[in-house]
Amino acid sequence: MSPVATFVENLDLQWPDLIDLLLLSLIFYRLLILIKGTRTISMLLGFSLLLGLYVLSLALQLEATLLLLDNLANSLVLVVVVLFQADIRNALAQFGLFTMFRDHGSKQQTIVDTVLQTCETMARRRIGALIVFEREVGLRNHTDRGTTLNAEVSEPLLLSIFAPTSPLHDGAVVLSPKGVLAAARCILPVSMNTRLGEDLGTRHRAAVGVTEESDAVVLVVSEERREISLCCRGSILRNQGRQLRPLILDLLSGKLTELPGSEKLVNGDDSVSPILPEDAETAHATQANPATS
Repeated sequence: MSPVATFVENLDLQWPDLIDLLLLSLIFYRLLILIKGTRTISMLLGFSLLLGLYVLSLALQLEATLLLLDNLANSLVLVVVVLFQADIRNALAQFGLFTMFRDHGSKQQTIVDTVLQTCETMARRRIGALIVFEREVGLRNHTDRGTTLNAEVSEPLLLSIFAPTSPLHDGAVVLSPKGVLAAARCILPVSMNTRLGEDLGTRHRAAVGVTEESDAVVLVVSEERREISLCCRGSILRNQGRQLRPLILDLLSGKLTELPGSEKLVNGDDSVSPILPEDAETAHATQANPATS
């Protein structure tokens, strides 16, 4: 009999053991989701390197290195709390049954309706905007560098943020998975995809860029063309107006994983047409003012 078969035969799992494994798996899964997309990953890699150095020092009997690492380990708890205080606070705030098994329901629909109505108003008034719906992949690397608001989503607030005279109108606003307006003036990564048309505005490039790196859903308002675009998974859907509502709700609920009827931006030699590039007037305005598109 093979060792694996012997192990399985001798394995005595009871219902409490299975529940224990399930809970631990769920906890670790949520922890990984919480730290994904944040600077915590790089810090954990640093701690892993220190641990590896400690094991190597034990094996080679490096007395001086062991002394240094032992002294560091004595204050490890304090170091972890200081370095990860923001992430620990956010994790404790989000870690609960309602976060693990959340169902936004009518609240999510209300927020989407409010945001779409505001986007239509801004499009009529020729006000540009960039609104990000955060999902499972964390965007705290971007929100931490913006202006923290933690405010309720409302049309007057969004209009005041993106007003051209507002100090917060540059950059994007990020809506957390709980439907809170987490931060404004967030700088997003601009897509470096070579398939993007040269005349595509910076705001749209940023919208595509953040969806290439995360599962976020992004709404973009172009003040030049007075149109609303939707970005997800590196794709963009242009000028759909109220038809975007069911798409956004399906994307946020997980019923859809990508935009139907949109063109996927890819690198490589495959023949892919640029996605509905903006006109030359928009491109010229973008070069004059990168905040517009």
